[in-house]
Amino acid sequence: MLSSCAEPCNGRIESTVLYFAEAPNHQGQVVYANVANKPDLGVKHTLMREDKEFGTFGNVIIIQDPQSKFKGRHSICFDEFAPQPTPADGQLDETDIPRIVLK
Repeated sequence: MLSSCAEPCNGRIESTVLYFAEAPNHQGQVVYANVANKPDLGVKHTLMREDKEFGTFGNVIIIQDPQSKFKGRHSICFDEFAPQPTPADGQLDETDIPRIVLK
């Protein structure tokens, strides 16, 4: 039965994980995600990985995950979040992507 493999959705805002990256200063990871049902949260953005175009997505956000609790997930659902500032040492082509931390 495959239902045991399904990830629980514990929130009204649904996002699909695009990929994970190490957070600055080895502080966990950041999750690049495309939000499915809250169009005012993310931005349309073309993501690059290893100097190659990864794809253009319509509602991209970056979720800070200092404890790496979302590692290996394909989707993340949530209700409450707090906006986070863009780090000073962040990638220049990502300054328009909203960064959040889940509560």
